[in-house]
Amino acid sequence: MINKDSMEKKIKNKRKYIRIHTVVPVEFFVCDNKGEKITPWIQGFTRDIGDGGICLLINDLWEGFVCRFQNKDALFFLYINLPFQKNPLIFKAKLVWFTIEKLNEFSQYRLGMELIEVDTKKNKKLFKFAVFGKLIPYLMSISIGLLIIFSGFWVWRSEGLIKENRLLGNNYVRILEKQSVLNQILEEEKSKSLFLKNRQAVLEIEMRNIRNVLSDWKKNNVGIRKDNLNKNNVELLEVRPVAHDKFRSMEFELEKLKKENNFLKKKEVENKAAVSIIQQKVKILNKEKREFSCKIIEGMYDWIKNRQDLNRGLVLSYEGDENLRKTCFTYDQALAVLTFMIFKDTDKAEKILSFYVNKINKGEAIYNAYFTSGQAFEYVVHSGPNAWLGMAAISYVRKTGDKEYLIVADKVSKLLLTLMDKEGGVVGGPNDAWYSTEHNLDAYSFFYQYYRLTGEKKYLRSAEKIKNWISRYSYTSSEPPIKRGKGDSTIATDTYTWSITAFGLKELYSLKMDPEEILKYAVKNCEISTMFRRVDGNLRVKGFDFAKSKNIARGGIISGEWTSQMILAFEIMSDYFKGRDIQKSKEYMQKAMFYFNELQKMLITSPSRVGREDLCLPYSSCPSADTGHGWRTPKGNRTGSLASTAYCLFAYYGYNPLKDDYLEVSLKNKYDNM
Repeated sequence: MINKDSMEKKIKNKRKYIRIHTVVPVEFFVCDNKGEKITPWIQGFTRDIGDGGICLLINDLWEGFVCRFQNKDALFFLYINLPFQKNPLIFKAKLVWFTIEKLNEFSQYRLGMELIEVDTKKNKKLFKFAVFGKLIPYLMSISIGLLIIFSGFWVWRSEGLIKENRLLGNNYVRILEKQSVLNQILEEEKSKSLFLKNRQAVLEIEMRNIRNVLSDWKKNNVGIRKDNLNKNNVELLEVRPVAHDKFRSMEFELEKLKKENNFLKKKEVENKAAVSIIQQKVKILNKEKREFSCKIIEGMYDWIKNRQDLNRGLVLSYEGDENLRKTCFTYDQALAVLTFMIFKDTDKAEKILSFYVNKINKGEAIYNAYFTSGQAFEYVVHSGPNAWLGMAAISYVRKTGDKEYLIVADKVSKLLLTLMDKEGGVVGGPNDAWYSTEHNLDAYSFFYQYYRLTGEKKYLRSAEKIKNWISRYSYTSSEPPIKRGKGDSTIATDTYTWSITAFGLKELYSLKMDPEEILKYAVKNCEISTMFRRVDGNLRVKGFDFAKSKNIARGGIISGEWTSQMILAFEIMSDYFKGRDIQKSKEYMQKAMFYFNELQKMLITSPSRVGREDLCLPYSSCPSADTGHGWRTPKGNRTGSLASTAYCLFAYYGYNPLKDDYLEVSLKNKYDNM
């Protein structure tokens, strides 16, 4: 039963103190006025905590303790254990009131106490905790609400970014397609204009000839005019009608030519007007394209940097092919490092290089590919990917002065030297006997760049040996001009482009190789026009295949990476001829611009695991297709490729990765000056 006096005290106490319902465990014992314990340790829980008072709940209290509690001299020693608090808070208290409530299985006691000899700091800490405990449900509700709102906003924002990126890509591609059509019409109109000019020139010559003939006839046959004819001369009488008819025929022909010439002049005026209108439209489109291009380039870079693993630093090679969704190829990591350096994002470049430094410090080889977890995807070592990683490390050191990552270049150097034969050729790998022109070009560029960085002649000698080997075993005076490898005459587009980017035109001329003929051969045998399947409709695109498509049953496909390599090669040609042959320089830059515009028609937004679909390029125009070089393209119609996207950025900025230099002319300059 509830004691009436106790109830009155309880009501009075409630008025005196502000109480906050908070539950925390409490251990306590009771002492008499002599300070001797009159109860053992008892456990309970707080029901209310106030600024100066406390209410405890105790279940199944031994009835004998109640009398001891009611002793007016009884002193309670409370040990309150707060969460995340190392030591308990200790208080002294006196009983003010208590109640007993009979429940089904036990009795519950409520003890109202007043704290005495209060330590202000401890009391404030307890009261603040009580307030905080009271607010926790509200704070949790608010936090959950905010989390839901934030999650909703993030989803909304992500969806907005996805739609924005898709719309950006689609609009840009439409501009490119419209410009392609206009350029085609413009070329036709220009051809027509040239035809009209040439035809007019021919007519002018014909009319001049007729006038000259008429003039000569008039002079030579003056005697047959009517007023000078001798009527007794039979020959003159016979000639007069013939001459008259001849005059009339020639005059008629002259008149006919004049009419045609006037018609052509009229058409030429119309043609000039049409050309002017088309040029104006192209100019407007160029302005739109320039405004879009910065966002497109930024979006492509975002796609690369957003695919970097935060733990290991590796960047995903592909996105869209489930079989390769966690795969990071070493060659691609080198391209990513070089891309980060273009954008001066050294922190991201360091993360990739640090991954390989850790592997080297553990005594491991540099494998061709890894999972994002850091485990090797394939335990294969090839000279080409190693050379590219070495060049990436050298580029980083050149630009930052930080020599920490030279360990990577040193590791690569030692490997390539062990793979080099007496003639200077570098085999494919430690367990391979084949020679690849591509890998030897990589090794040449690596050693040349390492020499340029360190000044050590041994690296220059190694580069020269490789160059001589390539000249002997890869370059020929017959078709094809460049072999894929030693004893392998298969056409590979990248051997043509990398010969130009690795050696440069002066070096090729010294090797009796004509870079212009090399590119003509590549265009003749590897250029293809094919339909590219987009979400918003199919487009016809021109680009470059991995090989001679006529020799492969699958038909022509466009390689995003190798087309970018061709674009860069055209830029290098333009850069070389700018001070030698202005017309040639313009023509090569026009080719670079044309194929760059065509390649950008293949822009996609690949399926994203990071909440947004940034713009990128696929590995090729056709999924799961035979490249003709022993591997297939990735699966999926929207599979983004790090190699294609990075090399496209190289082409845009006029960056030559095999020399680690920028060209004086570039597509970026062309876009900026549109």
